[in-house]
Amino acid sequence: MFNIGTNQILLLSCLALVMGAGTYVTYVHQQNTLESLDQQIEETQQEKERIQTLQTDRTDAEETLESTRERWETRYKIVPEHVSSPMVMGYLTELTQTGFQTFNVAASGTQEQSGYSSYTVTAEGEAYFSSLYRFVWTIENNRPFYRVRDLNLNYLEERSTDEETGRTSMDVLVSFQMDLEVIHGLVGGTERGEATDERQLQALPVAQSSPSPPLPARVMPNPDPEINPFYPLVFEEVPPNEYDRLNVESARLISIIDGQAVFETGGGIERVGEGDRVYLGRITEVDASEGTVVARLNRGGIVDEVELSLNSQSPLQQVPGERASDPER
Repeated sequence: MFNIGTNQILLLSCLALVMGAGTYVTYVHQQNTLESLDQQIEETQQEKERIQTLQTDRTDAEETLESTRERWETRYKIVPEHVSSPMVMGYLTELTQTGFQTFNVAASGTQEQSGYSSYTVTAEGEAYFSSLYRFVWTIENNRPFYRVRDLNLNYLEERSTDEETGRTSMDVLVSFQMDLEVIHGLVGGTERGEATDERQLQALPVAQSSPSPPLPARVMPNPDPEINPFYPLVFEEVPPNEYDRLNVESARLISIIDGQAVFETGGGIERVGEGDRVYLGRITEVDASEGTVVARLNRGGIVDEVELSLNSQSPLQQVPGERASDPER
């Protein structure tokens, strides 16, 4: 028979065993289980985030595919299988008939690119800015697949004198250097694998009779420049008297008759009235009573007014209420 002391010892021993087992399960076995579960939760969260990223990437890829397919289906550029030097030079010559002083080209040959070939031409010369702008616009926007690379422009001012008339003229030009690429020979042709020749041209959703871009004007860039950034605000030299107009600064004012100023020049007598053009500007005022003439002149970007007066002792000065004699009679 167990006595009370023995029972207490047994109970205390059982309690110690239970507490020890509980402590082991709680702080050793369950801790490992918890760490394993936390790792599984973290891996599951990472997998969830990866799936969400993949779903986002798929959505973006679908949008890109749709946009690319739309651009492909509405393309209008002509991409031939082959190009030749006469074909390229003929096209460039056609585009540079007017507005170009010089246009020199040198072919660099064909280079194989990733999925296509490019025929490169180096061009340099001199032209009016508006003509060069139109040339670049045509190259970039017309149906033949040409593109401009490494375009460099410089201001150029040219003055020339006519040997017969002796008149000097001035042209504000730009000198340019550029590379032109002609794209041809797409690898694989269209999405169905046809060659990029007549069958591809037939698939284009536009007429094939005109090289102009078959798009509404409102979606195209302006074919004409709004400003000429190379036209100087102030010229280094005063523009020449290209149209042989009256130079009020070198001519002598000799009379004012019927609201017109009479000047004596090396070539004879000239009359001008208010609003008439003269070299570098216009006549803005003719005052017979004061015997003065005012001209507004633009000296290559610097604008000022020049006032000319009749000699008070001049017998040709018109007196108010009287009529001066005509010096040309």
